[in-house]
Amino acid sequence: MSLLLWWSLYYPVSISPLTEATSTQPACFPQGAFELPGFSAQGVFIMGGIFPLHYRVELPGTDYTHQPLAAQCQGFDPRAFRWAQTMRLAVEEINQSEQLLPNHTLGYKIFDSCATPVTALRAVLAVLNGQGEEQSPMCSGASPLIAMVGESGSSQSIVLSRTLQPFRIPMISYFSTCSCLSDRKEYPTFFRVVPNDDYQVKAIASLLQRFGWKWIGVVREDHDYGRFALQGLKREIQNTDVCLAYDEMIPKDYSRERVLQILEVMRHSTAQVVIVFSGEGELYPFLKEFVKQNITGTQWVASEAWVTANVLAETYPFLDGTIGFAIRSGKVPGLRDYLQTVNPRRYPSNPLVQQLWEALYGCSPSPSLSPSSPLMPPCSGKETLLEQHSAYMNTSSPRVAYNVYKAVYAIAHSLHNLLHCQAGAGPFHNRSCADSTNINVEKILVCQQM
Repeated sequence: MSLLLWWSLYYPVSISPLTEATSTQPACFPQGAFELPGFSAQGVFIMGGIFPLHYRVELPGTDYTHQPLAAQCQGFDPRAFRWAQTMRLAVEEINQSEQLLPNHTLGYKIFDSCATPVTALRAVLAVLNGQGEEQSPMCSGASPLIAMVGESGSSQSIVLSRTLQPFRIPMISYFSTCSCLSDRKEYPTFFRVVPNDDYQVKAIASLLQRFGWKWIGVVREDHDYGRFALQGLKREIQNTDVCLAYDEMIPKDYSRERVLQILEVMRHSTAQVVIVFSGEGELYPFLKEFVKQNITGTQWVASEAWVTANVLAETYPFLDGTIGFAIRSGKVPGLRDYLQTVNPRRYPSNPLVQQLWEALYGCSPSPSLSPSSPLMPPCSGKETLLEQHSAYMNTSSPRVAYNVYKAVYAIAHSLHNLLHCQAGAGPFHNRSCADSTNINVEKILVCQQM
């Protein structure tokens, strides 16, 4: 199927003659409803945030005669929800600061990518279009979005970057490590606050040699992240005594038949060391099937994408002993207290907070908001967030959350530098400054590159 046909099926648009818009007839208008953001706040400058608040998605079938139904996101991820709250905390801190962006406020729109490129595309289009745009000639003006914080998966970030690139809107990823994204020619508006995978595969190759593991298998996701990570690892072990026994790929659209084939390869291979380059969304159902097959003696080597994923560690005890490299941790002041303010009493109509309570307590605060989980008992209203809810409350050494925090502050400092530029020391032609009454994304992009 051609890309144009695929786009028109999922995102129908209205094409009008190239005539000047009048006050009674807008230039163009949306043909369908965009999803509401999970969280939003108004401000002088608006930034977008896209997070994998669910770790898998069920795509609807289509007969190409009717408009497809919306994708159904499954598997709520409290860890990613914590990342989204970190973005909100950082914005609120900046708005209260007297030193950073004084007399200006930041706003945000946070959406769910469901850890899938297709849903990430819907999210970024929703951020760009906003709400209520059907009341105005939306083709005649620019998006109010100044920058994007996202995404975690490299494949989602590729989609986001290519969508934002024509508008010259910068994005800063907090967890996308694919080395492919370092190509400045392909992704000129993409930035990140996490090292690329070239460093990780070098470290994994050294780890293999350190422990004398010479016969290994690789399982990877069917995305750019998995493909480029495997290429890098092969390059690093090429002139060593480490050999690759097999390379298997978890299918993008989950197939039990294909997973069973992979597990048969693992069962009959003499390679007991298995390196996995995958996000938790693809890996979770794979490990669920792995448990049923009673395969033992496996030494797992985890990529940074899942080595600290609580949902996997808490669900599959056999992962004890897994070794891998995590990204650097930092400090996010006040994060723990801020997370405790998010509860159904404060956000009674927010479905994401509803799903957080369902994931942590196994009860439903408001059954009317969650028709998909009718069997859950109602919550008492006295539930409190505790230490054992580590998937959400683990703030002892924030890693990805710290990167989100840094990304928001990087955008804020770029804005601050534009607004408080000193004549003769600016980043533009002849060291000039931008017009503080006309700040746009192109100027922010220049500051990001400095």
